[in-house]
Amino acid sequence: MRMAAADGGRQVSVQLADQGQQALIVALSHRPMRPVVDGGALLELAGLGAASCGMDTAEDGRRVWAMLDL
Repeated sequence: MRMAAADGGRQVSVQLADQGQQALIVALSHRPMRPVVDGGALLELAGLGAASCGMDTAEDGRRVWAMLDL
C-alpha cells in the first residue's frame, strides 16, 4: 500500500484472493506513470515472508503484488 500511495494519486485499490494455501494481495495506484524500478521495496516484501512478489505498470497505474503462504 505504501508504494502505491507514494505514486501521488487520489485513489489506491487493494484486492485480495486466496487459492489453496496461498493469498494474493495486489495494490493498484490508479495513476498512469512511467515504469518504476524499486528493488528495495520488493526486497522488503520478500523479507516479510512473501513467497513471491513483483511490480509492474499499466495504463491504469502501478501494481504491486505479493503472494503469501498461509
